[in-house]
Amino acid sequence: MKMNLNTLVLYNTSSQHHREAVEYVLPYLDHFGIPYQEWDVNRSPLPTNLGEFALVLIAHRQIDPRGHQLSRHHLRKAVKAGTGLVTFDPVFGLGRHPEYRKSVRSDSNEANPHQQTSEAQAGVETPGIIVKFTQPHTITSRHASGETITLTAPVHLQPISGDENLLAVDGAPLLAVTSLGAGRVVQWATADWMDTHFLGPLGGLDDVLWRSLAWAARKPFVLRGLPPLVTMRVDDVAATGHLWGQSPLWWVRIANRYGFKPWLGLFPYNLTEAAITELRELLLSGKATAFPHAFGRPQRSLSPNPQMYPSPDERGARGEGLSDDPCPYYDSTSLPLRASSYDEFIYYDHENKRPWTEAEAARGLTAVDAWYAAHAPLPMSSYAIPHWGEMGSNTLAHIHDHWGCEFIATYHGADAPLEGASWLVAGPFRQHETPGSALFDKADRGASAMYYADFINFAERQFFLCCTEVRDETGYEWAPGGNVENSAARGLRQLKRALDSFALPVLFTHETDFIYKISPEAWEGQLASIASGLSGYNPIYVTLDEGIRYVRATKTSRLVAAAYNPITREVTAHFTGQADVLTHFHLFTSGQEITSQLVEVPSFEDGCAVKFTNE
Repeated sequence: MKMNLNTLVLYNTSSQHHREAVEYVLPYLDHFGIPYQEWDVNRSPLPTNLGEFALVLIAHRQIDPRGHQLSRHHLRKAVKAGTGLVTFDPVFGLGRHPEYRKSVRSDSNEANPHQQTSEAQAGVETPGIIVKFTQPHTITSRHASGETITLTAPVHLQPISGDENLLAVDGAPLLAVTSLGAGRVVQWATADWMDTHFLGPLGGLDDVLWRSLAWAARKPFVLRGLPPLVTMRVDDVAATGHLWGQSPLWWVRIANRYGFKPWLGLFPYNLTEAAITELRELLLSGKATAFPHAFGRPQRSLSPNPQMYPSPDERGARGEGLSDDPCPYYDSTSLPLRASSYDEFIYYDHENKRPWTEAEAARGLTAVDAWYAAHAPLPMSSYAIPHWGEMGSNTLAHIHDHWGCEFIATYHGADAPLEGASWLVAGPFRQHETPGSALFDKADRGASAMYYADFINFAERQFFLCCTEVRDETGYEWAPGGNVENSAARGLRQLKRALDSFALPVLFTHETDFIYKISPEAWEGQLASIASGLSGYNPIYVTLDEGIRYVRATKTSRLVAAAYNPITREVTAHFTGQADVLTHFHLFTSGQEITSQLVEVPSFEDGCAVKFTNE
């Protein structure tokens, strides 16, 4: 008989907290790629086959506000037989909570959950902002005991209890685990940390969430996630190697040495012929990809480059006599300057905070085409990132139709300046919250970690929006400097945050703000240290184009069900949709530790079933 490897998600549409399931928990399950079935206990009693599921997830507080919609007896029986339980209702457990012991006398004599809710909420909520990892456990093994995360607002916790408390907020348990018969139980005191008003996705707890699900679930257990892809993005590329007596793009070659294949946001008019020759070699050999980010940074006498975002305290130690100007060369012969200060933009009139006129937009795009034609062959990336993320709708048809760009990154959308804009509403996580600042405004969550992976339409064209920025250390990006140890540690932390969250990890910085100030020795030291720190993940280094194409395949297809035959030890995973590249799923096997192996899923056009024998 085959075993069901799916998760049963319980929620109650009559509960005032039902939105926590819709806005917080379900987006995470979709992002992790966990096959699940939804069950509204307001409409139907628990299914009779409850024990056939690998995991039951109670997805919000007050799952049973009226006290008669959820059978603790049946749930307890299933867990004792081996089904895992993860609950986000702090007052609905299986007999471990001190308030339950007052009324739960046996498995068949159930407590009144409504009464328990009233007792547990009577003045016992504990607000706090410092999350602490309190003790070693396989769920929290990617964090050190004593490590802390600071929330941006206090969360209010009701008491929970278990055999082990793994996370605490100012001393109050946030996450507790226990065992019950053959099953495991994980209890969260709140899901509020999933909101950017408190912490949000990629904030440092995502791995604890998916590992709590994998630990509790009966094995084998499957989720799709992502493999350990790693990539790199460098904006404002002016090829400044002359400042260190090196080749124009020396820092790309060092990055290649450690596996990185950077996406380059070009300033084309700042590139000398020597730089273009080196760029062409890198692009044709697959060691980098590139896109025209902006025309570039000309010599200006009116104003310096404004600081877009806060910088880290330490700054790069520069070479003796190194110029403050990383862009001494600018070719304005093809297209005269269109702004009076700062950079020359392609896709938006940044200086006047409005889209270019139709004629001016066309003139700029024609100038880009002419530059590429004059220096062919220079393959263009399929990933469009306009400078500042600013673009007019009147440039997007050309980007999509003529340049073949399928992927895009923007913080706020088309036809508006970044300054003062709200962030885009898009998945996987920014679909329900009131949008915060798209710029790097800490006061309005603009410095929260950001991850987009969703389809979006601009100018009647569909793009795949994908962008990863772990902003909450520097306000924006990696921001490397001359201190090798500090810079490497910061870059490694940001990549690990994405890896641990099953987001696409991107080591992101700018050449003309940061890299040009860093000596070749310091740059190599940083990348060597980062690569060494990633080795335990068995990273797969890819270009951003390759990484985003993989992520897109996880959105055009879905892992909807999985089953296990204990006699043949065969796992069957069922997918719907289509995937244009080879993908994978993670197979978790039994044991105290959370260990998994990647199982390949060939590309497919109309669903598929993948069989794998678990040795």
